[in-house]
Amino acid sequence: MRGRIILVLGALGAMAAPDVASAQLSPQGIIGGITRPFRHALGQIGHRPRARHYHRAASGRAARAAAVRTTAAERAAAPQESLNSSGARLGLVGPPAWPNAYEDTLGFTFWPDDYASRLRGHGFDVIADTITGRLDLRRSLPRTATTGSAVRTDADNDSSLDKCGPSTSATNWPSSRVEQTVQLSGSQRMALEKVQAAIVESASKIKADCRGVGSFAPPDRLRALVQTLWTVRDSGVFLREPLKNFYETLTYPQKNSFAKPQPDKVAPPDSGTANPGMNKQFQACAAQNAERAERFIKEIEMRVRPDKDQAQSFENFHRTASDMAKMLIASCAQPIPADPIARLDAANDHLTAMNYAATTVQITFDKFYVKLNNDQKARFDAMASR
Repeated sequence: MRGRIILVLGALGAMAAPDVASAQLSPQGIIGGITRPFRHALGQIGHRPRARHYHRAASGRAARAAAVRTTAAERAAAPQESLNSSGARLGLVGPPAWPNAYEDTLGFTFWPDDYASRLRGHGFDVIADTITGRLDLRRSLPRTATTGSAVRTDADNDSSLDKCGPSTSATNWPSSRVEQTVQLSGSQRMALEKVQAAIVESASKIKADCRGVGSFAPPDRLRALVQTLWTVRDSGVFLREPLKNFYETLTYPQKNSFAKPQPDKVAPPDSGTANPGMNKQFQACAAQNAERAERFIKEIEMRVRPDKDQAQSFENFHRTASDMAKMLIASCAQPIPADPIARLDAANDHLTAMNYAATTVQITFDKFYVKLNNDQKARFDAMASR
């Protein structure tokens, strides 16, 4: 998996490309750039392991597995897709700029046709929205699952909503959907329950690690994003072993239920043999990252109006944001793997790339933001209300 992460980060070599969003830029061209300096950089960013959060006594794991176990009759009576009031199956479990991050990771692992665009549709936009404070979490909360009408209460103003959203009712998603699509034996169901127990534990850990960012300054919001993205990524790593154990219990026909029928073929957009679907995916990926980064930087420049003393730090921030957006193009334009284990690894790689980008942008953004005067900071903060 480390090799794939390094390969993705090699996309930084594309910083010399004149027009990232153009149809002439291919994933191979990005990945084929200069990689050595960034291999070293990645090695310096090592993340402290959180094994202590995830390794529990066997009895604790058994208890959690029992907590998510339901009878066959209860499963049959359960709705196919149980949504809470936030419109999410696991609740809002992720950073405020991407509150469904963990659900999107799991959904991409099991059902890429439904979730690929949701997972890979997030890239530099998450970094930009975190910095500007344009978080849609509060606006997404006033909904009811039964009537569909908006209902805002005093609870919507609670500071806890700035974390990962409100607490969710008990859920056994995604295992409930798995059992509705695949007929499982008793031993297979037990293996799936261990997967669900790991998901429940991880979701609780992600919510516990979230930060209330409503009153944070932009640099602190970005640091909180880095922390939460790492927690989501760690949760994916934690899930790999129980998922692998469950997948190995399946028969070949059962495995086909989770296989991607026609894996994408990566080809340059300007190639005569290019896959049209891949071209479209790449074009969308380039636009959502490179173009979004440029709009983000131009808006900051117009709002803040850096003076001569701030010009160099702003230019460094601009260049870094553009470079990280290019790197994320290579990450989100990769082909979708054919089996769940490989898709979980790919989702973790995507989260790693996003976190590397956020961490790198944070360094130059901090140096720029600290040079702003109070009036400039006030204009910057006003971006959140647009």
